[in-house]
Amino acid sequence: RACLAHTVMQRYHSKLFTYCSLGSAHLGYQYSENRYVDIGMWVLKKVKNSTALHQFSLSDSKDPATSYMYRLSEMSVLHLFKNVILVASPQDGYAPYTSARIEAHPKSFRDNKFGPVYRKMVQNLLQPMYEAGTNLVRYEVHFHVEGQGLDGRIKRAAHIMLLENVPFIRHLLATNGHYFS
Repeated sequence: RACLAHTVMQRYHSKLFTYCSLGSAHLGYQYSENRYVDIGMWVLKKVKNSTALHQFSLSDSKDPATSYMYRLSEMSVLHLFKNVILVASPQDGYAPYTSARIEAHPKSFRDNKFGPVYRKMVQNLLQPMYEAGTNLVRYEVHFHVEGQGLDGRIKRAAHIMLLENVPFIRHLLATNGHYFS
């Protein structure tokens, strides 16, 4: 999304047709239900001081309303597409389900620090699409991930399947070809 907001890309805006997102955390990594990834992110932020992880968790700024993810939500670009397809899995422990679907998480209504910012990010992303008449499609996907070992336990398996499962991708394209032609 950041690339599309760049001035170099403006000449291509009229050609944008379908945006398809596979398990992307559009709202960052708030309200995760995966303690393993939470711990891993905390350790990596402390040890590696990763800018991207700080941005992803809205901790790159003292005020979440000035964080990178919030500012990115203000760069209105999704409305430039005729169709926006958001594919998410509740089994995905890497991209929080509501973040991948651009929806307010129930916890955001009880969280005084990040909740208002999180809900405003949802509004920043959705409102321009509604106003432009963008066709927004959300798919919920479930995979058979039991017995996937460590990947299954840390909920990585479903995230990888969203991105690398060739039969799933073929099915998605075959059943939604009209969005890509």
